[in-house]
Amino acid sequence: MTSDTKEVSAELVTSGTEILLGDIVDTNAAWIAQELREIGVNIYYKTSVGDNEPRLRGVLEMALARSDVVLVTGGLGPTADDITRDAIANATGCPLERHPDIEEKLRERFARWGYQRMSENNLRQAQIPEKATILENPVGTAPGFIAYDRRHGRNGKVIAMPGVPREMKRMMADLVLPYLKDFTGGVGVIRRRILRTVGIGESSLDAELGALMDSRNPTMGLAAHLGQADVRIAARASSAEEAERLLDGMEKQVRAVIGDCIYSTTPEETVEAVLARLLAKADASVALLETVTGGAIAERMISGAGPENAQRILEGNPGQDTFEQLLRQPPTSEVAGDLALMLRDECKASHGLAVITSGRPDETFHSSQGGETWIGCAGPERTEVARFPFGGADRLTNAWVGNRAMDLLRRILLDLDV
Repeated sequence: MTSDTKEVSAELVTSGTEILLGDIVDTNAAWIAQELREIGVNIYYKTSVGDNEPRLRGVLEMALARSDVVLVTGGLGPTADDITRDAIANATGCPLERHPDIEEKLRERFARWGYQRMSENNLRQAQIPEKATILENPVGTAPGFIAYDRRHGRNGKVIAMPGVPREMKRMMADLVLPYLKDFTGGVGVIRRRILRTVGIGESSLDAELGALMDSRNPTMGLAAHLGQADVRIAARASSAEEAERLLDGMEKQVRAVIGDCIYSTTPEETVEAVLARLLAKADASVALLETVTGGAIAERMISGAGPENAQRILEGNPGQDTFEQLLRQPPTSEVAGDLALMLRDECKASHGLAVITSGRPDETFHSSQGGETWIGCAGPERTEVARFPFGGADRLTNAWVGNRAMDLLRRILLDLDV
């Protein structure tokens, strides 16, 4: 970072009881976080608070004591439950004062809309903390503002914006982001990269990556999803190019440790979507037989393949005479491998994938009764079998077994070790 760049810590506060009740989803905070990342502003905390002045004031006081900038959305309207102005005034020690120019603009706007008389409660929107910088709102009635903290001795700032997304985004783009760029010196960016993994759990990732998890820049974190986990790398630098260079270096180190488990660097991309591309690239097809997942793997793979490649996914029928004899045997690795070979040959596919289980009705992923699942995958030149010490038809088992089965096929298509 250059000497004229100030590293800024920011905090997000969203106000509104409707968020806490689950009536609306707080999309504002996610959008703001993405925008701040692009200008190199660090976000360390995010809080949602109901429409209660003492509680919101307490959150703001804590935020001002530890962060350079606090961005608040919501609670700037004209009604009694719009208490953000009062909370900010009390938290910063800057009493509210009425701005005649804002009042005049409000009256002009209501007159233009055809109202003969504006209700007096709208004048609450003309109340702004003393010496605050006003942020114009060209697409709504409530202006935003930047209030300057007089109480905590850190030169903290509170940026208040409307909660309506359209109004907030316009204010952010026109006024807040340029202000923050000036505040930081106009230099700095945070970039992040997601490495999607399969076939390895979150705790195993943590153990494998070891000291890399303690890196300061880039930083690294893990995010667990149903049956899989992501490795998130974030780098802060004076330019996007430098940040990407830092990410490249860290990704190289991560791949040296767990490279076979990384299936994508595209956020939210699924294993089945990647597998569909691999099957299409190899002009391959796969026949599946599932006794534990009840067709869930085939459904995921067909969905990932899309209409243009759905014909590459073939489903074997467990009731067919050719499979029934094997399925009557106790499930073992040998049975799973033989089923995979039989599927490949009987269905005239390039690959066969068989998923079988011990099949006790009380089995779940976390069952104390245990359970076992075997996955066999047969390609043109190699057959691999994997055993997993869990079974059942619950959602978590289906996710784990499905991911492990598709990972086995992925590894065979890429000629990776199992």
